This record gives sequence, C-alpha cells and structure tokens, in this order.
Amino acid sequence: MSDAERPGWTESVSAADRVRSVATTLSEPRTANWIAGEAEVAHETARKYLDRLVADGKLETVDGDAKTLYQPDPVGQYLAEMHSLYTDHTADELADRLTEITDQLRRWQDEYDTETPNELRAAIGETTDAATADEYRRVATEWEQLQYRRSLVEDTLRLYDRFADDTLPAPV
Repeated sequence: MSDAERPGWTESVSAADRVRSVATTLSEPRTANWIAGEAEVAHETARKYLDRLVADGKLETVDGDAKTLYQPDPVGQYLAEMHSLYTDHTADELADRLTEITDQLRRWQDEYDTETPNELRAAIGETTDAATADEYRRVATEWEQLQYRRSLVEDTLRLYDRFADDTLPAPV
C-alpha cells in the first residue's frame, strides 16, 4: 500500500488495526518485519498483534527458511467471503455471476484448447514468443482465480437453501 493510498494512515488508524489490515489481506505468507513495515509499526508491536491474530484464528503461521511467516487463515477467509456474498447479493445475482464465470472458463478452454490452467502453463514450453508466454501465465492465473470465485459463488448459493426461512441459527 502506498502513502497515496492511505492518507493519515498512522494518525487515524491504530497500530493494532494497521497490523490486522495488512496481515489479513496478504496474498502470500510474509514475515513480521515485512508486515511491520507495511503497517508502519515497530517489529515488536507487529509481533504482539500478529501473535494475537494467530491465537484468535485469523492468521496462521508457516515456517520458512528459519523465519516465521504469517498468512490469513484460508478457511476463515473463505467463510468471510461467503458471508459477504450472501449478505450483499441475491441468489439471482449470484446465479448470473456463476453463469458469467462458467462462460469465461469455457471460452479459455476453447481458445487455448486446454482443460486446466496448468495445461496452459505447460504450453509455455511450446512457444518461443515471450509475449505469448506472458499471456499464458496471466490467463492461467486469472483462470485459477475464477475457479476459486466459482466455488465460492456455488457454496454461497447453497446457503440460500440452508437458510431460506431461518431467522435464527440452528443449535449445534
């Protein structure tokens, strides 16, 4: 996040909230030092809040080259995204989005004559054109992201069946 994207970041957001904001939106595991730098806090401050986030189940740790790395809990992240989709969209809106996603995935399968993103990556070895190789990598990454979104939308749509008439959560 650049300074232009976060005006008043250190003045208006607490250290704990800055660490949580950075750590829970990571796309890859990062060290406490990296998170501290992004959150603009001391290393010790970052570690204190990171340890708390791990204890609360918001983050998990990964061992990497004699360093502890932090990443968002993937299950918690997935469930939070489902909740957001469920509360912000109707079942029909999600069904429309599912159709769009499925259509795009089929277009890529037809256009590149492959069934999976990794098959497309493997095709990089068959081309000598750097621009084509870059395109294959980019599309493969987008393809994986859309597969993830598709499963997320499908799972969220199932919630509409489960909670169709429920006003209170069922006891466990």
